[in-house]
Amino acid sequence: MRIQHNISAINANRQLGINNNSVAKNLEKLSSGYKINRAGDDAAGLAISEKMRSQIRGLDQATNNANDGISLVQTAEGALNETHSILQRMKELATQSSNGTYQNDVDRENIQKEVDALKSEIDRISTSTNFNKINLLDGSLGAGEATGPVANVTAFGKTMNIEGLAEGTKVVFVQNADNGTDTDAVSASLSGDTLTIALTYGESTHATTATVEDVQAAIQNIAALKDAKVTGATGALTTATNGSAVGTFEATGVAKTDTSVATKATDIYSADGKIKLTSTKDGQTGIASFTFASNAAGGAEGVTVTDAGAVTINLLDAKDYSAEDINAQLKAAGVDWKVEFSGKLAGTAFDAVTGFGSSAKTVADGTGTSGSLTLQIGAGATKDQQVSLNIGNMSSKGLGLDSISVATQDAALSSIQTIEDAINKVSGTRADLGALQNRLEHTVNNLGVTSENLTSAESRIRDVDMAKEMMEMTKNNVLTQAAQSMLAQANTQPQSILKLLQ
Repeated sequence: MRIQHNISAINANRQLGINNNSVAKNLEKLSSGYKINRAGDDAAGLAISEKMRSQIRGLDQATNNANDGISLVQTAEGALNETHSILQRMKELATQSSNGTYQNDVDRENIQKEVDALKSEIDRISTSTNFNKINLLDGSLGAGEATGPVANVTAFGKTMNIEGLAEGTKVVFVQNADNGTDTDAVSASLSGDTLTIALTYGESTHATTATVEDVQAAIQNIAALKDAKVTGATGALTTATNGSAVGTFEATGVAKTDTSVATKATDIYSADGKIKLTSTKDGQTGIASFTFASNAAGGAEGVTVTDAGAVTINLLDAKDYSAEDINAQLKAAGVDWKVEFSGKLAGTAFDAVTGFGSSAKTVADGTGTSGSLTLQIGAGATKDQQVSLNIGNMSSKGLGLDSISVATQDAALSSIQTIEDAINKVSGTRADLGALQNRLEHTVNNLGVTSENLTSAESRIRDVDMAKEMMEMTKNNVLTQAAQSMLAQANTQPQSILKLLQ
């Protein structure tokens, strides 16, 4: 028997320390409610839990963001409701003034006063409607569009811009004799890269007088130029009054005009208007040109894109294609454009489409930045976690009402269509806002469900099972008490040696 080292006491003391540490951990988990209080409890579990916590908090804030977005949309849409009411009243007044039973200098003058007051109220609504000091209806949230090619031409004493032409188009104004028919006329034709606009003059002293609107209508009769606009000039264009030779007035090459709010690439039309290519995304598309190429059976089919952004749409000669067929190929190739045409065309038919065939069609990308408002509706920084809100200029100028007049019967008649266009524009904007609000409401619901499920998963990893931990603590308490008793017994063992001295 030995008394220098009480091995039994040492062992019992070590076990007592282990049990005390176990009880301390039990108490820590039970008092905090967490199974993982430090990395040493579960290093991998802690890392997973913290990532989930980050995602959950991001989702909860995204829910608040989406709700704020709904509030903003409701504010804008509510203001436009009153703008709609004002426009309906203006339509009523224009229709009233169009009636022949009113005098210009008395009745229509008074009607015009109310129209002017209503325009002022539309302007006030557009400038004063804001959410958290962010103006909503003054056009600052408008996405803008690419200005595209613009021809600046001077003819018949007028200077004007013609928008919507293909880049590189030449514009030629001519005048033609009417061969005795003595009728005013404006016509336009497109041949290759030259747009010819002809004004017909009458015999002897009869000069043709045409308006800018007449010129625009003639250009828009060409299918490929149906979206062209003539701006920057007012009044009439008047031809010479004699039989002079056909004159060429200012053939000007078209140059792309950049704009600080451009966000969309310019649409591309085939010269005969059969095919239209439109960008499906905002901003620069990264595409430089389009070419259609037909191939015999067994040849290439599909879309190829070079590093320089040249797109070739390879089609089989004997196969018929719808716009949906080609759009599927463009999407698969990652090209953010879509093609539009009616019915189906055989692969060989694209060679016959003016302006496409085997020649490349140049893309004019929009430039600049968008004024749109971006809502963060997710926990990540990717595009699919964001949604853009665009609201156009809802002022009287933005709605085309700044120069509207009902002071005469003719002016009132022409104002009716202008007001109807404004009503349709406001309706379209409200529809966009309503669609976005419904989307955001679904977003809020989805974010809530995702946050709930992630919270449940994080709880399973991080939270303690109270019943199980209490059971463990009870066991460890019993072991601690047992270790204490055994330590007391071990401490009494050396005393038995004294009995040998009796």
